[in-house]
Amino acid sequence: MSTTVKLHTDHQRNLLELLRENGVALSAPCGGLGTCGKCVVRLNGSDVLACQTVVAEDCTVEVPETEETVVLTRGISFGDVPTIDPVAPGDLLAVDIGTTTVAAFLLDGKTGEQLATASLLNPQSSYGADVISRIQAAVDGSLEELQRLITDGVDSLVETLCETAGRSPADIGVVSLVGNPAMQQLFLGMEPGNLAAVPFDPVLTETKLLSAKDYLPSCGSATLLVVPDIAGYVGADTVGAVLATKLDSEEDNVLLVDIGTNGEMVLRANDRMAACSTAAGPALEGAKITFGMRGAPGAIDKVWLENDEIRFHVIGDTEASGLCGSGLIDAVAAFLDLGLINKRGRIQPTEETNGQRVLYLNDDIYLTQNDIHEVMLAKGAIAAGVELLARTLGIEVSDIDRVLLAGAFGSFLNAENACRIGLLPAGLEGKATAVGNAAGVGACRMALSRAEFERTDDLLKQVEFVELANLPDFMTVFAHHMGFHEREVD
Repeated sequence: MSTTVKLHTDHQRNLLELLRENGVALSAPCGGLGTCGKCVVRLNGSDVLACQTVVAEDCTVEVPETEETVVLTRGISFGDVPTIDPVAPGDLLAVDIGTTTVAAFLLDGKTGEQLATASLLNPQSSYGADVISRIQAAVDGSLEELQRLITDGVDSLVETLCETAGRSPADIGVVSLVGNPAMQQLFLGMEPGNLAAVPFDPVLTETKLLSAKDYLPSCGSATLLVVPDIAGYVGADTVGAVLATKLDSEEDNVLLVDIGTNGEMVLRANDRMAACSTAAGPALEGAKITFGMRGAPGAIDKVWLENDEIRFHVIGDTEASGLCGSGLIDAVAAFLDLGLINKRGRIQPTEETNGQRVLYLNDDIYLTQNDIHEVMLAKGAIAAGVELLARTLGIEVSDIDRVLLAGAFGSFLNAENACRIGLLPAGLEGKATAVGNAAGVGACRMALSRAEFERTDDLLKQVEFVELANLPDFMTVFAHHMGFHEREVD
């Protein structure tokens, strides 16, 4: 399915930029570099990459309809807030701004009842799938446009939520917002140059109360809760997840992991908490993978072996169009078990397509050697982060009692296959539990309770940030975890 868009220009313009200006948030994971091949549109009867096409006159473009991505709004319960005492009266809005998706919750300010949930793809995606691309775009002059995209997107969610619940945006008294540091700063219109260069220091270091109408016109009477960041790449979303899971009160050794374009994690052990961020890259979100896509209808989300034959499930029970992150992990695990990928990640002699070795899931969809390499980079970074956090707190990885997988990817991930490929290092088998959108639940708790919101300042003081790149053995550990282990034989 496609949508026809009429564009007007009287001088040479980049087609992707022109589409952005006309409110078309075309997916461009590479940020317009021409490397991902995802921003395909139809112009004058031909398929072209919008980011690599220049138009000099009025034209009509056929744009693929936006994928109906599965966005996670459920999570662990927030109903155990001791006392409902928001910072202002009225209904409550909680928002989790992710790099890929945005989830929002409308709550009754008196009873705490969840009235409605809504979500959308982050409309900034045409500036790149990862935070680095968007930070660079903002630094290069697109800050105002990036802010407009996300504030308009959240405002549209407010309208949807209130329509669903039969409430008015004017009755919203509190807006609680979490996100990674880049997403927060772009929403607030704060130039993110601090995140583009060493030492990557955060600028939001304490709780603040602002007027929501300066960012969300529909919430003209609301107070905006600004949640502080732990570090430049460990943000308020992680703070929300810690709050939601009550990680600070755990007596066991517990690891909280949120895997996305960045892998943020917090480990609680020996009465301490340490956090880090790993540059997992966008592969696990479907970018940089030949047939990668988001978790939308047509995406293979589960892969398994049946009598040594590949079997898979497709979201929407339709024809397969590509692979989302969970399906990608399953597929790599399956091909490892078939002996078609060796411990160095090299595809073993098999069929070739366009001069390269590939691994077919069906007649049309396959993994390339570069796809395997992207997975190795992502899983090596995450596993290295886990091991180095454990070392920081004086324990072995095997001493971790439980692993809490937060976020959409963690909720749909097959934890056994994550351990099989080494995304979660050896010693964590059978210890993982999905906790849903913990960041969103944390945002709800802060909206419901002034005390929970104010407690985030104390949480920041408790969490030690570990800059992995500064550790002398980081590259050695990272390289070790890039490889795969051989299949165990009974």
